[in-house]
Amino acid sequence: MIKTIVIVYDQAYISGGAAKIAIKSAISLKKRGYRVIFFAALGPADKELIDEDIEVICIGGSHIGKTKNPKALLQAIWNGHAKEKLNELLSGLDSKSTVVHVHGWTKCLSSSIFSACYKNNMRTYITLHEYFTVCPNGGIYNYKKGRICDVKPNSLECLFCNCDKRNYFQKIYRDVRQIFLNVTLKKTRPSVIYITEFSKHILKPLLSFPKHEFYLENHVEFLNRSKVKVKNNKEYLFIGRMSGEKAPELFCKAITEANVRGTVIGSGPQLEKLKEKYGDIHFTGWLSTEEMEQYISKARCLVISSKWYETMGLTVLEMQARGIPCIVPDKCAASEYVKHKKNGLIYKIGNINSLVEVIDITKDDKVIERFGNDFYNEFDENKYSMKRHTDTLIDIYNF
Repeated sequence: MIKTIVIVYDQAYISGGAAKIAIKSAISLKKRGYRVIFFAALGPADKELIDEDIEVICIGGSHIGKTKNPKALLQAIWNGHAKEKLNELLSGLDSKSTVVHVHGWTKCLSSSIFSACYKNNMRTYITLHEYFTVCPNGGIYNYKKGRICDVKPNSLECLFCNCDKRNYFQKIYRDVRQIFLNVTLKKTRPSVIYITEFSKHILKPLLSFPKHEFYLENHVEFLNRSKVKVKNNKEYLFIGRMSGEKAPELFCKAITEANVRGTVIGSGPQLEKLKEKYGDIHFTGWLSTEEMEQYISKARCLVISSKWYETMGLTVLEMQARGIPCIVPDKCAASEYVKHKKNGLIYKIGNINSLVEVIDITKDDKVIERFGNDFYNEFDENKYSMKRHTDTLIDIYNF
């Protein structure tokens, strides 16, 4: 019987979807009576973790994406300090009643943490929020060509493929890091948890190490379930990071060509360039959940313009909970939730003409109202509840 759960993530604060899942599940498990320890590199600890009296261990370090320190870059390949500290923790715990659940390690902790799990004979689980277990750049995406990568990960062709967003030396660095990861995972043999059928379809053929495989969709918090009257609204929304793989410019081009009103919510490296180029589109920058509400309540439709294999359509589910139809590409997890021309629309990934064509369909008030009603009525809130998520996690841990 499991009594102690060690949750591992690079940061002990919410910095994105994976961090939110790690922290919220830690809190829910603690409320069920388990001893929960949150092990991270970077703090400060999220206020909710502190308020719930969860044990938080932050060992320090540097975020690989925010430093040029050579020592920090080497630590992202193999962080001996992280291995030592996790080993200290795990050596004092009973391996028969303890599990380690890893949500992320690539920004600071490194694959060395799996070595500590192996040394202490700990049952270890990885939730596959991204593609780092199989792909050096974590996205199965060629940043130079701006499209999904068709090269087999970790092959000789992959080694010589200059797909990194920075330069080829960075790609070689990632290849070296991947070699360390591959060796460690094959030795440790953790179990994996897929979060969508789409990502499972992509990952499963490329994984050789898992001891067991499980499926558990991420939980989603729905602070507001009031239905939006989309037929009365004019705004088309983009919500996400302003970076190449998310393709915010594809959204801007399509909105301009379709001659509809667009709002971009998010920040990132492309924000200033696109603000200057597309003066008729409203750019809000980063917003809190509460600040987003004024735009969501005025939305006619959400557009996902990503050019890569998104692992989880979290934003799409949040829109479904409000009855806001979504336009999504055919090669991403969000397409699992959208039925073409029934409750939303699906277009050919990265294709501007295909995207403009489906946007034109949503100009009809009767059509967009029908999409919104069907999307809203099909939503199953219990399926994504924290209770169901936690129940399934406990079953997985005790498998």
